Amino acid sequence: MNHNGMLIGKRTLGVLLGLCWLLLAGPAAAIQENPREVVIDTSERMLKALSAERDHLKEQPGRIFVLVDEIVLPRFDFQRMSEQVLGNFWKKADAGQREAFVAQFRDLLVRTYTTALLNFSGQTIDYLPLQAAAGVTDVVVRTEVRQAGAPSIPIDYSLYANSDTWKVYDVVVDGISLVTNYRRNFANRIRRGGMDSLIADLAARNRRFSE
Repeated sequence: MNHNGMLIGKRTLGVLLGLCWLLLAGPAAAIQENPREVVIDTSERMLKALSAERDHLKEQPGRIFVLVDEIVLPRFDFQRMSEQVLGNFWKKADAGQREAFVAQFRDLLVRTYTTALLNFSGQTIDYLPLQAAAGVTDVVVRTEVRQAGAPSIPIDYSLYANSDTWKVYDVVVDGISLVTNYRRNFANRIRRGGMDSLIADLAARNRRFSE
């Protein structure tokens, strides 16, 4: 498998399942749980929903998007992720290109994630102790996904405290950052064909997911 396809390969399940485990928190100035507790709570919500709806999802896989929309999406900062993924190209893009890229990149992550989520079975998650000073507004939550007959996959989640919530802005799986991986991939594609070409490619890829 080539480098550009890494996130659609064997690590996809770990990466994209991890995205939903970083999501629910109260105001930054009055958060009762620490980020690790937030990860655990949200993980249990998602896994419980999957278990409860397993038979329904076999008949209507599209139902997974409803669950993801309810549990996952509100707590991701897709614009910040997009800014980091595009780097200097974000500054050069016009408002329309930025809006279109965020929409297509968001759909790419969501569709890839939900495809992996439907295949989730038998994995367990270890939540490592949080190593962060009190009052910090940017933290890394470390976990390991254990799979029978295979090495554990370390997954690190980067979150920051926004004005009133914790937001996810990167995921690092087995030492490889989602943001960095896509940044290299997209930069090469923009240099070859331009921003509009990349957006069109992502839109086409998202349509294939829907077929």
